[in-house]
Amino acid sequence: MTMKKFSFPIRLKVLVTVMAMLMLVVGVITSTMANLFHQDKTTYVRDYSVGVTEDIRFGMQTILGGYVSATRVLSGILFADYIDSASKNTLIEPVFAAYPELLALVALTNHAEPVSLYNANAMQSAGLEPETLLQFAPRTSHQVGDMISMQSADLKSGGHVITLSVGYSFPGREDKRTVVAVISPVLLEQVLQRAGAFDAVMLGPDEEAIVTIGPDGADIQWARQALTHFDRLGRSSVVEYDSDDGQYIAGAGKIAVADLTIVTRISASAAYLTARQLLNDLVIVGLVIVILASLGGVVVSRRLTRPLERLSEAVRKVAKGNFDVSVDINSKDEIGQLSRSFNEMAEELNVRERSLKKAQLALVQSEKMAALGTLSAGLAHEVKNPLSAVLGYAQLAKRKLSQPDAVKAHLDIIESETRRCNEIIGNLMQFSRQEKGEFSEISINDVVEKSVGIVDHQLSLNNVRVTTDLAESIPPILGNANQLQQVLMNLAINAQHAMGEDGGTISIQTVIDSESVLIIVDDTGPGIDDEVAANIFEPFFTTKAAGEGTGLGLSVSYGIIQEHEGEISVSKAPGGGARFEIRLPVNVGCDTGAMDEIILETAS
Repeated sequence: MTMKKFSFPIRLKVLVTVMAMLMLVVGVITSTMANLFHQDKTTYVRDYSVGVTEDIRFGMQTILGGYVSATRVLSGILFADYIDSASKNTLIEPVFAAYPELLALVALTNHAEPVSLYNANAMQSAGLEPETLLQFAPRTSHQVGDMISMQSADLKSGGHVITLSVGYSFPGREDKRTVVAVISPVLLEQVLQRAGAFDAVMLGPDEEAIVTIGPDGADIQWARQALTHFDRLGRSSVVEYDSDDGQYIAGAGKIAVADLTIVTRISASAAYLTARQLLNDLVIVGLVIVILASLGGVVVSRRLTRPLERLSEAVRKVAKGNFDVSVDINSKDEIGQLSRSFNEMAEELNVRERSLKKAQLALVQSEKMAALGTLSAGLAHEVKNPLSAVLGYAQLAKRKLSQPDAVKAHLDIIESETRRCNEIIGNLMQFSRQEKGEFSEISINDVVEKSVGIVDHQLSLNNVRVTTDLAESIPPILGNANQLQQVLMNLAINAQHAMGEDGGTISIQTVIDSESVLIIVDDTGPGIDDEVAANIFEPFFTTKAAGEGTGLGLSVSYGIIQEHEGEISVSKAPGGGARFEIRLPVNVGCDTGAMDEIILETAS
């Protein structure tokens, strides 16, 4: 059992090609857009991180600078001996009003006694008692040079303040003193909250937390870790680094006041969330495009290939010899033009086939007439002999009218010879009759016997003997008996010409071979060369002398066998002559069971 080859329809090829190209284009566009967006997003995130850090740094520096200026102004008022207390209060109130987060100032006198200046309303709002201020007093009253430092302090009440140490220089004196400003971190925390989605912290000189926001609260280990990735700190800069809990983008900047540092960070996954979301959206859009394109490709490919399928079916019919076909034309594109061209070709082939059949019938009839001309000499001799016998026995019958038995015997001979003449002439007339190529169920053995009966007389005159070996119970075949007789007569006459004056033997055998019937014609002539055998069925090809043959006999025979859906071939006979083998299909209406019995019977 042969397995049927898998055929890949053209619509699937078109669909797969379109889908592959579309997926490639969508993939390239998606990848390019995602890559460009990622690059743009990376630049944006880095720039935004720098911007956030710089904004916080600048805001903190401005606010702290104001606190330093206010502290020095208040220190000047506090330590001014030439200003009375009432005037001092008048001068201090506007400063505290301008800086409500500045809760108090704490310093030491020359005798190392603490002195404080505070905003009572702000202290009360912050929950800070005046006696608590003493814990923020500097350790010594004098410092060498200007100094600005900052630290945070937790109160027992749970509050939180920031202390700012400022070096104060007295005008016109070399005496310098340290003043500690106690500041509420509210405004600084508000500035730090500008970080938004970023974690942010302000670190002191020893990397302790001064102000912080974010989910980590007081845990600022992340900020110290981030600072290790910066080469140097000045204005705000940004780095990307990997941590144990993920990848981060960090920004850092130095505040000139009090040697403070602003550190911000954001998780890379959060920063690139929109990029991933865009990529996901692009993938979804790409899949939707591919699905829609698939459906559209199926519809378009079906519309394209349906006419091609109809055209292919019509071509198969034409290949089987059915030229009376037509393809419906529903489009005006290249497929429509191809369909119109095919219809024109099929119509032209149909016209040519009818003309060819007419020419073939005329050619067959012409060959019959040529065969009759060849047989005419034998016919005259054959008919003349029995007629002479008829004449002679008729004359003897007249002389022996008195002898009834002798007359009866002579009359029997006259009747026999007359029947013989009638049979010869009848066979020739039947052969020469012009008929249409109509097929019917015929017996191949009857065809062989009638063909031998027609040419036997001529062959015997040329010393050629015909033998037959016909298989019994040959099933019927579908064909034209007259045309098949012409084929066998052509082969017999050609064999007689090939054997020449010395004559020889022609043997005709019928055999059942599977679902075919074989007719094997052997002769004892000189055989056929391979070069001649390759061209023997070509029209007008002949090995006879000029004027002795047309070269159409075997060509017509080949056409007749092809019309019967059979095969004819030539080879060397076992005895050294030529062998023509004709294979004809058994009638499709024949019972297969009977066919098996026939094959077995023949084989036995």
